[in-house]
Amino acid sequence: MFKNWFKIFLYNSLHNKLYFLLTVFGLAIGLTGVILSSLYWNNEISYNKDNPDRDRIAELLINMGETSWAWQVAPLGKYALEDTDKIEDLLYYYQGYSSNPYRYQGKHHYLTGIFNAQASFFDFFPHEIESGSTAKFKNTPNAIAVEKKQVEAIFGDIDPIDKIMVDPYGNDFIVTTVFKGNSNSSVVPNFVITTVNNAVKNGIEQNNWSDFNFSLLVKVKEASDFDAVRKTFTDTFFKRRVAVLAKENGISEEQYINRYGSFSFAFVPLSKARLNAHTKTTGLPEGKGNLTFLSINVGLSLLILVISIFNYINLSTAYAIKRAKEIGIRKVIGATKLEIIGQQILETAMTSFVALLLTLAFTEVLLPYYNTLLNKQLSLNLLDYIGPFLALLAVVILLAGVFPAVYVANFATLKVLKGNFSRSSSGIWIRNTMLVLQFCIATFFIISGIIINSQVNYAMNKDLGFHADQIISIGWDQNVLDKFADYQRIKQELTKIPGVMDVNTSVFTVGKGSSSSSSYSYKERNIQGQNMATDFGFLPFYGIKISQGRDLDPNLASDSVSNILINKTAMEMMGENDPVGKEILWNGKQLKIVGVVDDFHLYGINQKIPPMTFFHIKTIDWMKGNISSISVKIKPENMEHTIRQIEHYWTKKVDTKRPFNYDFVDKIFARTYADYVNQRNLFAILNIVVISIALFGLFALSAYTIERRYQEIAVKKVLGITSESLVFDLTKQYILLLVVGFILALPPSYYLMQRWLDTFAYRIELPLLAFFTAFGLMFVLTLAVVVSKALKATRINALTYIKYE
Repeated sequence: MFKNWFKIFLYNSLHNKLYFLLTVFGLAIGLTGVILSSLYWNNEISYNKDNPDRDRIAELLINMGETSWAWQVAPLGKYALEDTDKIEDLLYYYQGYSSNPYRYQGKHHYLTGIFNAQASFFDFFPHEIESGSTAKFKNTPNAIAVEKKQVEAIFGDIDPIDKIMVDPYGNDFIVTTVFKGNSNSSVVPNFVITTVNNAVKNGIEQNNWSDFNFSLLVKVKEASDFDAVRKTFTDTFFKRRVAVLAKENGISEEQYINRYGSFSFAFVPLSKARLNAHTKTTGLPEGKGNLTFLSINVGLSLLILVISIFNYINLSTAYAIKRAKEIGIRKVIGATKLEIIGQQILETAMTSFVALLLTLAFTEVLLPYYNTLLNKQLSLNLLDYIGPFLALLAVVILLAGVFPAVYVANFATLKVLKGNFSRSSSGIWIRNTMLVLQFCIATFFIISGIIINSQVNYAMNKDLGFHADQIISIGWDQNVLDKFADYQRIKQELTKIPGVMDVNTSVFTVGKGSSSSSSYSYKERNIQGQNMATDFGFLPFYGIKISQGRDLDPNLASDSVSNILINKTAMEMMGENDPVGKEILWNGKQLKIVGVVDDFHLYGINQKIPPMTFFHIKTIDWMKGNISSISVKIKPENMEHTIRQIEHYWTKKVDTKRPFNYDFVDKIFARTYADYVNQRNLFAILNIVVISIALFGLFALSAYTIERRYQEIAVKKVLGITSESLVFDLTKQYILLLVVGFILALPPSYYLMQRWLDTFAYRIELPLLAFFTAFGLMFVLTLAVVVSKALKATRINALTYIKYE
């Protein structure tokens, strides 16, 4: 029996190649989308899954109004430990990874991915230990742990344990541990050092509440303790800091909070750190995933699979008309309904299996491009996915196979054998319903794609308030005694290079933001401003305009002592229309406003422009140490040659141990909306896929349904109806179905696109033109497909179809 079923399937597939190819390709495209998005989903949700304490370890964040920070002060943890017994351990660390040249046996090695954390690091992130021990790492001053993949490049075949590496400042580091990094952890370092421990110790001993240089992870005894511990941190900060400052200022605690604001604290457990939708800030170096993009990716892939299944059902029920006599004869010779259903499901299973094989080929071909789109390194291991593949195949067979099978099994035997079943209306309602849903999904994709494209183009073309053309930012990681003095010397030398137009520096980088934020007060108002310390001439260097007052002047001594500028956002928060000449209290220092700077985007346009305070680097002495880059404006002519000369000078005279590291500022800023560019590109690809599937189905369905009406068309031709009238009559039902599908697509398109646009601080209004464009495009494509089949139908030989009537 099964052998005969297989032969029938093979015969029908070979004799109806177009139908077979359309069904297989349609299912394969849908399955490919689901598999690719599943790989992305599994990768994102797997972060920290191997950490047994992921629910007991959380990152501590500070909230102040709309601002959220991942920076903490050293005394906070000490006092919190005294105020509660629910904390098991704390881990202070410096945010991000660093890079530095280290020396081993006289040879320099430039180490990247260095993570600086307290010695209990492996208690929080239990990476697999290859050699050495975590106990030795804890108990050895200046210990360094090395990831397994880094060992050979530095030590060769020698056991690295107890070997000594020397940092750029002459400090010895003893290798105590070799570990194997877990790629799906929130911290995946190449090296771990513990010098932050001394900085934390000093901060505690000095009771320094101003040094927000650390991030903090808290391990509680029970996951349910976080609410209580959060309250402890809030109370501790209030008692040890707010109350003390209020007393020093001679005001009540309530007055202090009203004037300066106060911190509240939040915990984000490691189990939720990667895809937490409520916070944008993190100090964890592997950063945050994009939950919105991930959800969109998975949701759209499932929609494509749904439209593929609809397409299969449509084609199957339509094609079943051609096989009606076959089914009728099989029933006459004794085939039961159950056997007919079994045969149809088997054919669906074999079609789905062929589609799955094609899916695997598609996945292998498309995965490198998908990885580029997501900036990932996803891979497909068939052995790991046998179970999910079989489950997915079963779902597709169930959804796509059962209805056509039941539909075919219920054919009336006498009707099909008499030959008039082709004129039956059986199954039309379900095929029309499926086609409407296909039109609905395709319209949703087109509308969404147009809106996303419009918003991304708006972001890319928006006036950012600055000009970064031909400006490079050179990374400067050296720890020197007086960095600003060194910068001035470097500036003099760089300006001598032909092609260099200007040189400047600041403690922030456009597109990356400021590394420092401080609150200041003005007339009982408290403003949390970004510290924008710069050299003279920074604003004209970037083409940033001043709307009121003047710029800082190197000829005025007060401009590097007590004079500042603010941006328009800060001016509005101060409640002043003309703040020039007014004074603010900044960390106990009186500063005078001499100008107002036009707002410009420090981060991406999905974030609001923050209040900014501009002052010369010398105004605040400790700002000198925050310089981490130098900006160089280059002439467009011979740019590559100029950069090579800059690199030659830099590696010979400035930093001989580190590789030359630079980037164009406009590219740095472009990365702030790279995720949205990826979403636009993804929608563009999916639009093509969805429209193609819908048109495949429409082409096949219109072909079969119009063929069923050949006798009707022949009679009408004999009666003298024109070809134009016949084409209109054959086409109008599909236009009606398109209109219904379009109307159904309007509410979800409008709602979901409004939600997506709301993620941007600066956005377009929802363009109504997108809806009309989507309808017009689908209308034209539908006409192109259906009219071509209708025109062919009007050219049939009428006698062929009515001579037996």
